Amino acid sequence: MENRGRDWRTVLVGISGLVGALSAFIFAALIIVFTIIGLIDPGSAKNSQTTLQDVVIASGITLIGVVFIPSVYYSVQRLLGKEIPQAAPKVLKIWQGFLLLLLWAGAAVLAQLLVGNDVLKWFTPPLYLLAIGIPVYFLVRLASGGLNPGSRQRVWGVVATSIALGSTFAILIELMLVIVGLLVVAAYIGLHPELLAAARQITDQITNASNIDTVLNEVEPWVNNPVAILLALLFFSGFAPIIEETAKSLAVWTVFDRLDSPAQGFVIGALSGAGFGLVESLLASATPDSSWASTLLVRGGSTMMHIITASLTGWGIASFHSGSRRIVNVIRMYAVAMLLHGLWNASVILIAFGSLRTSIDTGSLDPIGTVLVFSGVSILIILCIAIPLALGIINKRLRTAIPIVNTGILETLPNLPPPDLIDEKRNGVQ
Repeated sequence: MENRGRDWRTVLVGISGLVGALSAFIFAALIIVFTIIGLIDPGSAKNSQTTLQDVVIASGITLIGVVFIPSVYYSVQRLLGKEIPQAAPKVLKIWQGFLLLLLWAGAAVLAQLLVGNDVLKWFTPPLYLLAIGIPVYFLVRLASGGLNPGSRQRVWGVVATSIALGSTFAILIELMLVIVGLLVVAAYIGLHPELLAAARQITDQITNASNIDTVLNEVEPWVNNPVAILLALLFFSGFAPIIEETAKSLAVWTVFDRLDSPAQGFVIGALSGAGFGLVESLLASATPDSSWASTLLVRGGSTMMHIITASLTGWGIASFHSGSRRIVNVIRMYAVAMLLHGLWNASVILIAFGSLRTSIDTGSLDPIGTVLVFSGVSILIILCIAIPLALGIINKRLRTAIPIVNTGILETLPNLPPPDLIDEKRNGVQ
């Protein structure tokens, strides 16, 4: 049993978890209350579809609140002087993995089938929660099975910290970047009044457009402009990975001095990525429309990306702490994580711009749009295959004992240290 007594982190995690849970529950309750008021008010423009969306959003926020509760419980247990049992995630069996994948796909598809029915669509919020939650559980089990992440308090505390601190940090920084970008654009337009008139004209035309084809024709100059795609790639594949990987690693740094091995850092990082990905996916897929199933499935992929990248940075951080104290281990893992994140976002940008180009009625096939879509889809497919395999391989590697001959005694390491530390130990006996 892990028993470190009372400390400021326990108090802080307990308080922040309680505040997070209460805030989420209150926010979800307010959404439901205002939704009911809107339905009662005869002058309200609310219909069953917008009401369903409100219910879906409220259910997602409620789930976020529920995730905070275990961290509060274990913090209270610790402050009362009670021992917290160790977390012992089991290795995910192949049949369990396939079953979880089938349940995930089934929940997403069933939600899509029911959302069009006036009665059965009210049963879709639980399916939405399952379609988001199952891949999170599957990937965390894949990364952590058979490894020792520490106490249950640490496990749930990291998830809660990732949601409360990591997600908030990323949202605020990215919002600041957007505001700065808008201010720069506003200043540029202010120096060129003719651009302001053109922007107003385009806005009016899009607002008053009677169909989607008109809208596509209005945005065609922007979609075909290479500067637009370069700016999108700069933000989503450049700035966003730096911000979000830094944000996700904050939870790992809060327990930096308590990471006993690189394997623990890998698991703690995966848990941090899971918390971050859960919040992002719940909020990004809360619109029950004609493409809901594809959105729910794609969000599972995004969660997968967040977990693998965060686990890599966690691995690097723990290697720095428990290894040779070489900062290069941290920098290397951050670089790989940001590269993977940027590549994932770039593929999505290519698909989005390519799809818009091919959707615009030009009277002929757009080769550039086709290439963009094909490139983006190809990259996504490769990543979706490679990332789960990488999680499983790294997990198995970390679980595998490494025999090292030291002073004539055969020792077995419980977890894999960084490669440079292994070399140092081997060189020491030569």
